[in-house]
Amino acid sequence: MSDNLQNCSVCGEILTDYGNKELKDGILCRNCVKLASEWLSDEDYKKRTVKDIKKHLKYREANLVNLDSFKVSRKIEGKYSLYIDDDNKLFVVSKRKDLKKDNADVISLDDIVEMSVYEKKYQDKDTVDVYFDIKLNNKELNEVLFRVNEFNGLSVDSDEYKQASELAINYLDELMKDQDFQEEV
Repeated sequence: MSDNLQNCSVCGEILTDYGNKELKDGILCRNCVKLASEWLSDEDYKKRTVKDIKKHLKYREANLVNLDSFKVSRKIEGKYSLYIDDDNKLFVVSKRKDLKKDNADVISLDDIVEMSVYEKKYQDKDTVDVYFDIKLNNKELNEVLFRVNEFNGLSVDSDEYKQASELAINYLDELMKDQDFQEEV
């Protein structure tokens, strides 16, 4: 392994065996990954250059300031909670109640391009997970995608499945309020 692949391409720290992300032209250490948005997928990292990631980490620093002015008007609590700031037309999705500590991404409602609720079925079992997906037109984030149910693999006959499905629909309803989305017929 060459020296430049033993160190983080952003901060220069020595890479560990786990938690690193491959970039288009380098490698990001797990500590820098923790500073990035949780909504970046492995594919997002692979498409980004070191320069792109440095810009993204500056965006994340600025996001902390944006959280100071974020005012929760509505919220739906779950494994991931949805917070909406109606005055500023913003939203946040977070696993933690402390949005500042989480540095939860503040996203404009106007950035939403498409939303969907879907199930992912396990191949060898008769169980599913419920997912919520928000496609974005945003300079830093393409998508907010998360599993709604707390535990893996729900039976479609279970109360947990019904609750997860209802929660996902509630997310959808809340994000669609006062929006100019076109309905497909």
